[in-house]
Amino acid sequence: MKFASMAHDSGLTLIHRIARMSQTPKPLADHRRGWDRLNWLSTALALGIATLLLISSETTTLREDFQHRLATQASLVAANSAAAVVFQDALSARDNLAAFRHSPEILSARIFLPGGTLFADYHKGGANEESPPWARLLGLDRIEYQRPLRLENMTVAEIRLVADLEPLRARMLGFIAVVLGAALFGLFIAQALMARLRRAMRRAEDDMVRMAHYDTLTGLPNRAFFEIHTEQVLARAAAAGQRAALLFFDLDNFKVVNDSLGHPIGDQLLKAVAAQLGQVVRQSDNLSRLGGDEFTLLIEGADQHQASAIAEHVIQALHQPFPIDGHELSIGASIGIALYPDDGDSVDKLLRSADSALYAAKAAGKHTWRFFSAAMDEQAQHRLVLEAGLHRALDRGELRMVYQPIVDLGSGHLIGYEALMRWNSPELGEVLPAQFIPVAEETGLIHALGDFALRSACAQTRCWLDEGRTELVVSVNVSARQFYGRGLVESVRQALAAANLPPSHLDLEITETALMGAEQEVVDILNDLHALGVSLSLDDFGIGYASLSQLKRLPIHKLKIDRNFVMDIPQDSDDVAITTAIVGMAEALGLSVVAEGVETREQQAFLAALGCHRGQGYLFGKPEPAE
Repeated sequence: MKFASMAHDSGLTLIHRIARMSQTPKPLADHRRGWDRLNWLSTALALGIATLLLISSETTTLREDFQHRLATQASLVAANSAAAVVFQDALSARDNLAAFRHSPEILSARIFLPGGTLFADYHKGGANEESPPWARLLGLDRIEYQRPLRLENMTVAEIRLVADLEPLRARMLGFIAVVLGAALFGLFIAQALMARLRRAMRRAEDDMVRMAHYDTLTGLPNRAFFEIHTEQVLARAAAAGQRAALLFFDLDNFKVVNDSLGHPIGDQLLKAVAAQLGQVVRQSDNLSRLGGDEFTLLIEGADQHQASAIAEHVIQALHQPFPIDGHELSIGASIGIALYPDDGDSVDKLLRSADSALYAAKAAGKHTWRFFSAAMDEQAQHRLVLEAGLHRALDRGELRMVYQPIVDLGSGHLIGYEALMRWNSPELGEVLPAQFIPVAEETGLIHALGDFALRSACAQTRCWLDEGRTELVVSVNVSARQFYGRGLVESVRQALAAANLPPSHLDLEITETALMGAEQEVVDILNDLHALGVSLSLDDFGIGYASLSQLKRLPIHKLKIDRNFVMDIPQDSDDVAITTAIVGMAEALGLSVVAEGVETREQQAFLAALGCHRGQGYLFGKPEPAE
């Protein structure tokens, strides 16, 4: 598979794919439309009820005012008609009632005697006392009013009035028009506000969906999306009888960058890595960030050959330095690969298998990939046992320091020791440093182990000085992970102070791996350590990443030639050439050299003649307890 066939035309492709996958699902959209209709009906109903209440209230008020006017008019007529009733003067009574002709709303007026006999009446010409049906329906038809006619506190008759509410209807029609207009306007405003609120709510819902399924830092799908999508992919693969590959990888040395430069730089690096990966993976593949510096790449229909090719492309893409905020950050990646259905038939099993393969890739030296194998399950279980036991090892006193002699190769005189840590576990037996140190680095326990090594070595050196062995210098290994974070300088200072040890009797060995990543921060910490008065050695020189330009900048005092270049000299011409070049370069830079793994007198003599004056190895002694 060619690299060009896997790359995107631009970074926008990944963004478009994410946007397409984050569209609102159809059930959610239907749900939203149902709520929109319900909200509209609720608003209209509320405004309708409010309008009816206003109309009802206004109708009641107008009827009461109208009835009050009728009462006033009836009082005037009653006062003039009471005497006419007493004197049985019906004509005068009719004349009095005729005064209502000046009140157009009065349809009729009648005076009834106590027995119910009509005494006099007035009827407006052309008026029909029967109201139209629509007026009765609206309660705006007619109103009747009656009151007694009294003379000297005695009821002599009763006056009854029937009035048309046409003036009231006219006013009410105007009022209704105003209220309905206001209600419609209010409905329009309410709908506009609700539409704006709905848009805001939809944006919030979309943001919640995105936050639930996408990583806010890189924009990549997160663990939740990965699990859902992977279940769908595996279901399709099972139905079609196809395969799939899961690549699980994390960034080598990312913790070093994060610890030394801080989380903001680490976040920028993660975004740059995500952008770089977006240029490498195919559009049909699913790239996710599970958290921290862990990423997954799910490839549908991929076999072992295709998966390994893609893994190699990813490693190459991440091997280049990333320019972040003035720093050239070198990281790289290790990848574990699991195949469906061979290595797992579910998301959880497949991810566990890929994780085990990732651990194997790291154990193989990082910057590489490994396929899952059944043996890795046992290794993963063993690693968990190691991690659990290591947490208890310090408290239970299971760790101890041993010391391997360092001698002058010319004279054979002892000039120092290298302090090495050993772990004797009651459950696991003797655990090799190559097994527990990587676990300590990954879990963060390396800081506690490093402090223990420093305190123990300094205390033992103080004992040797008190015995008169004033020429000894003890070397202590410092992990690359322990080296970052500024805590190392203070740990060294406290260890020296606690043992009352002169700094010149302590040597710190760092690996070339520690020089990767944030170079200036490395220089600053080394300068601080140098200012304390301790010497600094570059361990396993020749197999890592140190360059001549770095050696010029660093306050390094010694180079330690890795045992792989020593074990076959003087027979192997390549090793001879490499060792000769290292010794010559160190001499030119004013550095002393220590050869590791010296096991024969022939090697001792050759190295001494070459100009390498110090050495350590089984020829001079194995690592042993101080006592």
